[in-house]
Amino acid sequence: MDFSHIDFNRIVAGMIRAARLDKDFYEEVEHDTSYSQDALIVVLVVSLIGALGTFFSTLFAGNILQAVIAFVFRAVMGVAAYYLWVYVAQYIGTRFFKGTGDFGEVQRAFGFAYAPQVLNILAAIPCVGWLIGIATWLWSIATGFIAIRQSLDQDDTNAALTVAISALVVFFVTALIGGLVGGLGLVGAQIVGSIQ
Repeated sequence: MDFSHIDFNRIVAGMIRAARLDKDFYEEVEHDTSYSQDALIVVLVVSLIGALGTFFSTLFAGNILQAVIAFVFRAVMGVAAYYLWVYVAQYIGTRFFKGTGDFGEVQRAFGFAYAPQVLNILAAIPCVGWLIGIATWLWSIATGFIAIRQSLDQDDTNAALTVAISALVVFFVTALIGGLVGGLGLVGAQIVGSIQ
């Protein structure tokens, strides 16, 4: 990825418009291929911020090794889940719910729909972090709905069905991967504990 031509002002302005549910912005992003790299940068930044929130909340619980592992896992899974969700939503939306957008259009719009998740850095705040997480999640569903509707040129019903079904698929796949990684982490911790 070439970072020399990145316009961070354009990215931040786009994130703000996306978070405000500006459907004209989602239309603009859908049709302008120059936003592809910007959308990926939004996802990378949001994934790293979410990973930092997870890192700090795990660190406050007193386990440095688990905090580092949680950071890496959350950062990688944030980006992987984004690509999986774009692929699944584009496939389901075009095959079953009258969508017409291609992968690039969905990728760009959906990348900016991740903008509210910047608030996940606040998830480490004791007592209220979980409330912030729920608010961020709900806000992200709204931006994701607008992104899918605009990028696949669907009506509200078909967009809602596309978002709901693709979200369930992504949830189950990421939960399965998380369970496998968590299980491997427990085995690894037991091995390390038995060596010491």
